[in-house]
Amino acid sequence: MYYAKPINGEKGSYYYHVSKVYETFENELKETLKYLTPLLNRCGETPEQYEQKMKIAILMHDFGKLNCNFQEVMRTIIRGEKVNKKYHFRHELLSFYYMLPFAGEWKKQKADFGYPLFAVISHHKQIDQRFDSFEREFNKKNWPLLSNEEIEYGCKLLDEYHGIRPQIPLNTESFPLTIKLILENIFSLLSMEERGAFKTISRYDLRLLYAIAKGQLQYCDWMASSEEEIRKYTLTQDELIQRLKKKLEEEGRTYVERPFHKKCAQAQGDVIAIAPTGSGKTEASLLWAAQFDSKKIIFCMPTKVTSNSIYERMKKYYFNPKVCGLSHSGANTYFALQENDALPSFTLLHGKALIPSVMVSTVDQILTSGFNSTLWGLKEYALINSTVIFDEIQSYDTFTLALITQTIKKIKTLGGRVMLMSATFPKFLLKHFQDLLDIEKPIIAEELMDRKSNTWRYIEKNLEDIRDEIEEYLQQGKKVALVVNDIETAKREYDYWHEKNESLRVLCLHSEFTMEDRIKKEALLLEGSKDYQLVIATQVLEVSLDVSFEIMFSECAPIDSLVQRAGRCNRHLEFENSEFIVFDPSEISIKYVYKDSRAILEKTQTILKLKQKKLAEREIIDMIEEVYDGFDIYDENYEEGLQLYQNIADELFIFDLPIDEKLATRRFDIIKVAIIPTIFKEKVEELYAEKEYAKIPLYEVPVTYSKYRRWIAATRVEDEQCPLPFCEVEYSAERGIKYDDSPSII
Repeated sequence: MYYAKPINGEKGSYYYHVSKVYETFENELKETLKYLTPLLNRCGETPEQYEQKMKIAILMHDFGKLNCNFQEVMRTIIRGEKVNKKYHFRHELLSFYYMLPFAGEWKKQKADFGYPLFAVISHHKQIDQRFDSFEREFNKKNWPLLSNEEIEYGCKLLDEYHGIRPQIPLNTESFPLTIKLILENIFSLLSMEERGAFKTISRYDLRLLYAIAKGQLQYCDWMASSEEEIRKYTLTQDELIQRLKKKLEEEGRTYVERPFHKKCAQAQGDVIAIAPTGSGKTEASLLWAAQFDSKKIIFCMPTKVTSNSIYERMKKYYFNPKVCGLSHSGANTYFALQENDALPSFTLLHGKALIPSVMVSTVDQILTSGFNSTLWGLKEYALINSTVIFDEIQSYDTFTLALITQTIKKIKTLGGRVMLMSATFPKFLLKHFQDLLDIEKPIIAEELMDRKSNTWRYIEKNLEDIRDEIEEYLQQGKKVALVVNDIETAKREYDYWHEKNESLRVLCLHSEFTMEDRIKKEALLLEGSKDYQLVIATQVLEVSLDVSFEIMFSECAPIDSLVQRAGRCNRHLEFENSEFIVFDPSEISIKYVYKDSRAILEKTQTILKLKQKKLAEREIIDMIEEVYDGFDIYDENYEEGLQLYQNIADELFIFDLPIDEKLATRRFDIIKVAIIPTIFKEKVEELYAEKEYAKIPLYEVPVTYSKYRRWIAATRVEDEQCPLPFCEVEYSAERGIKYDDSPSII
C-alpha cells in the first residue's frame, strides 16, 4: 500500500486520499465554475480548459508522496518510531516536477502560465521568487525520484478519473531531472515579457486566477483530510422571522414588522442600507441574504469586539453553531476563553481561511487577501458566489475605503453580492458606492427618520469645568457615560471620580487593558449590569456595542464619531429625558488625535452650537452632510490604497508576501506594541510551559509605540526560559497602566 497520511489502513492510503480530494473537487466545480467564467474569459482561458487543468492538478497534487522516502516516513510514524531527518523531502516539489510535461502542452494555449503547477507547488508552503521554502531540496544532490512502478501507480488515478496522460511519458529516463531544468521551467513559465499573449491580459487578473486555483486545491485537500464535513447554512426568510421573534421574546420585546426590513428582504441585487443605530440592521441584512443560494455569508465588521458580538448572535439565535466561523487577530484567544476551549486546531484554521458557510470577521481579514499574505488563496476562493455584508462602512479612512472598493470589484467579478450598512452615510460616500454598485437608490429606514432619541447640547467648557454637572446627574440616579478622545484623559478622570467618592461605582474602558479585563468590562456593559453608575470610556464605546445610557457627555470629535457615540444614548428609547452633551475638545485631541481632520472637527463644533435641541434622525443626517460638504474621498490616501493591490500583482504576482513584511489595511492606525505587566509573569510562564499559547494574549496590553519607547522599553525583563515581552509597569484592572509621569499624547 502507498500512503498519503500516517494512518494505518485504507483511510491512510494514497488512493483513498486523492480519490476523496477529487470527489470534493467535482462537487466544488459544479458550484463554482459558472461564477468563474467572467474571470476565465478575461484571462484568455475557457471553462473547459480550467476544468481539465485543475483535474490534473487535483489528481497529481500528492504525486510526489509516492517516492520511497515519503513512504518510509509514513510507515515509521505509523509504527510510532522516530523519523530520520535524512528522509525529509518536500513532496510537492516532486509533484510539480512530474506535472511539467503537461505544462509543455499547456504552453500551446493562448495565455497559459502554468497556474495549476504553481497551485500544486504552493499548496503547503509559501513560495517566493527564490523558492526559499525548497532550499533544502535544491541543495540535495540526489532526489528521491519515483520508480517506473511508482509512476505507473500514480498514473492509474489519471486513467481512472481523467483518461489523459501527457504526450511525454512520465519516466525518469525520457525526462531527466536537473535542478537547472526545474528552475528554467519555473522562470520561463512566469516570464511575461516572452509571452506576447499576456500583453492584453492584466497581471491582476492572472494573479486572481492563480489564487482561485490554489485556494480550490487547498480547500479540497483540507476537506478530504478532515473528518468533519463543512455544512452549508440553511435559513429562509420565514425561518429567520420566527427566530427573530423568539429572540425578542427572550429580551422582553415584541416583534413588529418594519418597512425597512421588508424592503431589504425584497431587494434582489446589491444593497446600500441606511438606518439609525438600534434599528435591527443586522437582522435586515440576514433577511436580504436569506433569499440567495450563495456559497457563504460573510459579515465584515470594523473591530474585533463587534465581530465577537455578531458571531455570538449568529450562532445563538439564527444558525447552527457548526456552520459559523470567526476570524480576526485575536480569535484563537477568544475561543480559548470559552468554556469549551478544546476546539480542534483545524476548526480554528478553517475560520482563518473563511471556510465556514457563515463567517464573521474584521474587515481586515478579507482585505489582506489582496496582499498575498497568509491563506490568501483560500480567502480569495471564499469570495466566489458569496454574500458579503460590510457593517459601519462610514468608520473607515479613505485608504481603507479604497481597499474595500477594490475588494467589492473582486467580489462582483466572482459572482458575489454586497450589502453596505451604516447609520451615517455622507453623500460623498453614498455616491461613491452607488456608482460602484450601480444602485439607483439606497434603502432607508424612513419610518425611523423622524424618531427623536436625545436632546443634543453643546457646552463651551473643558472637561474639568463640567464635572459639577456630571455629579448632579449621578446624584439624580441617572445612568451616565463620559466619552473622551484619549486614554490618559480617561485614566485621569477615573482617578478623579474614584478619589472623590470611593463608594461611586465607576467603570473605565479603553484599549490599554489586558484582553481578559477588557472582555469582562464589555460583558458588564452588554449585560446592562447595575454594578456601575458612571462609565468613562474612549472611542472604543463608539462602534456596535449594544449598550444604552440616559445621559452621555462626550468630548467633541468629528460629527460621524459623535453620532456613533449618541447611538449608545437612549438606544432602545427606554428613557424620556435623555441627553447627549458635547463639550470642547482638549489640546491633545486637536494636536494629536484628530490632527488630520482638524477642519472637520472645527466644522462639527460650529454646526453643533446651532443645533441644540431634541434632534430627529433626519436632522442628524443633515448635520453630517453640512460638516462633510465639499469633502473629497479621492485624496492621496485613497489613491495609495487604490494602487496597492495593483502593485502587489505587478511586483509579487503569484508569490507570497515575505513573512517578516507586514502591510496595513488602515492608513491611520497607530502602531502598537504588546507588553505583559510583570504582575502576570508567573501565570504566563505557567501557560508557556504548558504550551497554552492561545491564552497568553489574555495578559497582553497594547500600548502605542511612542509610549513604549518613552516609558516602557527600559523596564523590559528578559527571561531566556520564557522569551515574552514582560515589563515592570504598574497595572490595575480598574484603570490600566500607570506611568511614572503623565504622557502628553495618546
